[in-house]
Amino acid sequence: MELLSPAGGTAQLKAAIQSGADAVYMGGPKFGARYSAQNFTLDEMRTMIEYCHLYGADAHITVNTLIKETELEEAARYLYALNDMCADALIIQDLGLARLAREIIPDMPLHASTQMTVTSQEGVKYLKAAGFSRVVLARELSKEEIYGICRSTDIEIEVFVHGAICMCYSGQCLMSSILGGRSGNRGRCAQPCRLPYELVKDGKAKAHGYLLSPKDMALIEELGELEKIGVTSLKIEGRLKRPEYVSAVTGVYRKYLDYPSRVSRGDLRELQDAFSRSGFTDGYFTSRLGKEMMSHENPSNAPKNTFTEEAKKRAEENANIRKIPVNISASLIIGSEPEVVIYDNDGNYASAKGGAICEKADSRPIDTERVKKQLEKLGQTPFEAERTDVFANEGVTVSISALNEARREAAKTLTDMRSQRVPGRKCGFEIPAAVKREPETAIVCSVRTREQARAASEAGIERIYAPAWVVDASNSAFVTALSPIYHSEEIKTRGVLAPSGAAVWAYSDRELYGDFRLNVTNSMTANAFEGLKSVTLSPELNLGEIKAVTEKMQIPAEVIGYGKIGLMLMKNCPVKALGHCRRDGGEYRLRDRKHEEFSFICHEGCVCELLNSKPIFMADKMRELLETNIDYIRLVFTDEDYRQCKEIIQLYKAALCMNKIKNPFEVNGFTRGHFFRGVE
Repeated sequence: MELLSPAGGTAQLKAAIQSGADAVYMGGPKFGARYSAQNFTLDEMRTMIEYCHLYGADAHITVNTLIKETELEEAARYLYALNDMCADALIIQDLGLARLAREIIPDMPLHASTQMTVTSQEGVKYLKAAGFSRVVLARELSKEEIYGICRSTDIEIEVFVHGAICMCYSGQCLMSSILGGRSGNRGRCAQPCRLPYELVKDGKAKAHGYLLSPKDMALIEELGELEKIGVTSLKIEGRLKRPEYVSAVTGVYRKYLDYPSRVSRGDLRELQDAFSRSGFTDGYFTSRLGKEMMSHENPSNAPKNTFTEEAKKRAEENANIRKIPVNISASLIIGSEPEVVIYDNDGNYASAKGGAICEKADSRPIDTERVKKQLEKLGQTPFEAERTDVFANEGVTVSISALNEARREAAKTLTDMRSQRVPGRKCGFEIPAAVKREPETAIVCSVRTREQARAASEAGIERIYAPAWVVDASNSAFVTALSPIYHSEEIKTRGVLAPSGAAVWAYSDRELYGDFRLNVTNSMTANAFEGLKSVTLSPELNLGEIKAVTEKMQIPAEVIGYGKIGLMLMKNCPVKALGHCRRDGGEYRLRDRKHEEFSFICHEGCVCELLNSKPIFMADKMRELLETNIDYIRLVFTDEDYRQCKEIIQLYKAALCMNKIKNPFEVNGFTRGHFFRGVE
């Protein structure tokens, strides 16, 4: 299995390589999901990719943020640059960016980021068809689920094995974005999950602490199981961590990959001392969810960082510990310059000649054992001699300086040969053309209860998204809203609201509507779903950005114009982790430091969704909405009753007819979402 280590900067990358990483993942100046990491300039990246290649390691580049319409040209230039510097793979979240990469750098391997929330074999099959050669699975999967996925595909599967885990499924968190304007999908997460909260039931506090803060993951004791399952790559989290952390964690995992055995207490302590939040968890992998997975008392690094001398040595700036085995041979032929050949086990041969002539010795010929020792003085090169041979005429002599010169030149040539690779093909890029659009905007609704569905139906809504248990199959207006985390469901309607690529793959024989969880922020991504009846754009776009996308969309566009946006999707329910359950009765909410209260929704498989405390309201800004050329405005009903649903629908219908309406909410009782601000 490949050991894949984080490289937030040059020191971290070198520490990873010197500690035995088979590959590293690193980010450039833009489009990476760790904006606050040191990251790399293009020149630094080129140098560090060559450094990786020298040691036979691969460099995977994170291009794993959502791309805005105005960034497509810049993203294309960046992809060309990465191709030119011979990056080994791109880690991508945005499906449109993946389509762009396939068009302009078709030889570049694409890895689907964990931000794509892949939890099923259907999701893997969808991404394989989209051109990906590797999928990084969601961290929430059990070993049985990972095994099922590995058995069902022939593309590479990568899993996280160590480091921080998010409370929310990656790629589905809008909490930092909606509450603070810093988008995790754009690499700027403010980590509101690491703040204190109260759990309240029917208005009374039941618990308090860091209720959304999980422990770090550690699967060091599951390496044998992962190999049996068929995992390709083991990923260590930590592009924001220091070089010593990278060195320590990589070194321990390298040790047990090379020499499988029971993990010692000392090595477990080394991992904990490097970084942990009240210990580690393997809860997702072993299906042991609950309080034991959480760090309710402390959201930060629990121990004071201490590192072994070995870990610190590997993290030193000019560490030269990892050596590449080579064979060396020297030819000492009278009348010719001495020739030194150095070759590795990968088929690379480098030769060089000294600047003097080998001569017949008058008295003492050169000692071949001394020649061998001289040739093996590889010093600060990354090489070490595995075997050394000397082929010499009888009685030959030559200056040691000539031998040294030939050895140095051959080593330099071999270094260059190992560092350099041939870039893949490059093809031209054309900006998507504008599409003529004259939409007649209509209102659609999402509902969760039968009374909400009745209100929408009585109001004449012609498309109603509803979960399977609410759907009225006799009413053609109903479209089944699938659970946000994919699992197979019995569908009784012709139409399906698809929140994932897995759902698009599994229900391709239905009329498909794309949900906002597809994270569509540019026209290339929207057009990648060209077979769908419509696509809901990301709620992280502002009005101008929405218009820029719709101008080039080939399918109808939808936005969420009303409702409480889902901030998080969680497999480890924070209510259950405290010994409670919504099914026992009562209304549970999460209360923050500003006394805002966030309600919960339960989905199939006990997936818990945390809702924003305030609904988006845009009926009184209808003119601005319509100027974006959208086709549908969706009203999302979660905890509204029948009367409230009818009132909201009538307000939006009146606003759509350009009638003047009154905002029914108090000043602090609603939000405009990102329509007027957006995210960076």
